[in-house]
Amino acid sequence: MKKHKIGAILNLNENGTKLAPLTDKRPIASLPFGCRYRLIDFPFTSLHSASIESAAYFLTGNGRSLHDHIRSGASWGLDSSIGGGLFPYTETDVRQTSEVEEPGQLSSFYHNQIHYVVRSKSEYIVVMGSKMLCNIDLPALLRYHQEKEADVTIMYKNMPKSTYLANEAATYFTFDKEEQDKITAITTFEQLPLDAETAALSMNIAIMSSEKFIELATQAGKKNENGDTLLLIKDHLNENKVYGYEYTGYLKDIDDIQSYFEANMDMLVEANYNALFNRGDSIITKVKNGAPTFYSKDAKVSNAQFASDCFIEGEVENSLIFRKVTIGKNAQVHHSIVMQGTQIGEGAVLEYVILDKGVRIGAGVHLKGTADEVMVIKKNSVIESKKGV
Repeated sequence: MKKHKIGAILNLNENGTKLAPLTDKRPIASLPFGCRYRLIDFPFTSLHSASIESAAYFLTGNGRSLHDHIRSGASWGLDSSIGGGLFPYTETDVRQTSEVEEPGQLSSFYHNQIHYVVRSKSEYIVVMGSKMLCNIDLPALLRYHQEKEADVTIMYKNMPKSTYLANEAATYFTFDKEEQDKITAITTFEQLPLDAETAALSMNIAIMSSEKFIELATQAGKKNENGDTLLLIKDHLNENKVYGYEYTGYLKDIDDIQSYFEANMDMLVEANYNALFNRGDSIITKVKNGAPTFYSKDAKVSNAQFASDCFIEGEVENSLIFRKVTIGKNAQVHHSIVMQGTQIGEGAVLEYVILDKGVRIGAGVHLKGTADEVMVIKKNSVIESKKGV
């Protein structure tokens, strides 16, 4: 692909309220996933696979964990010194609260995005976030966009309607009856036809020319609107040729604790794992070298994934274990996610639990959630049996 043909904007100002306490001190983009990855690895890998060397990301709140993970972006080829590079725009919420609103004034959020697009000299701009867990083929999206001669092309996935009943934030597309790929409306679940068996879920991933992005961003910026990709085009469907591009791979909207837990558990199913990790190029993450995980002669493991540097003496079933985790003798870990640096004492029992980084579980402690209500333990918490849960 021609160098600098596509630039990327990542809107990481995603609402993580329903993912607390996991998002108390980190954005959704830096949530750990699948034993050794972060959610940001998936959109960044898509950029790398498309030979995209220039990207900007916009972030609110505490971004320390994200900055620490991506650094210069070198792991994904985003550290080019010749016209490329990774450009962070942080604390966008703080900047906006200090702005003086004037009629027709362009908000700093879109002013900075437009500034990036102009300086990148890219012919096309792809806009995406991090909460839609997927592995997409951006060159294929661009080819489709060009073939349709579209103004904007947005990715979607046909989902069984029952899958997203509880997700109030989800948006869906309806299409022209004659030109079936052309989007005519953006709706909520409640507005979809009752007899429809599937719904076209928006993935908030769009591509357009740089000129079209500047035009739409200017219009949105003057209304002081910012957020996901759909805000750019929701009021301009009649004025532009907006098409949908169907995605058929694995997809999970990481919107709350339950969806985050389910996405991780999905990776214990081979078909789901292959659909996400073996669709196109391998997922790239920050390299962390470590020793192989040690399993004692008493360890019992069934349908589980482990990262490196772990020490396992207990029983692990249907669980994901991140780096540098210690599981003591006679401990039982079932249907759980155990993040980096956690220590689980002898005889402890965990079931349907998410342990954030650095948690210490004392000997004999029992923590049990359910498949529908997973228990979450905050980062660096210490739980001893004499103190209870």
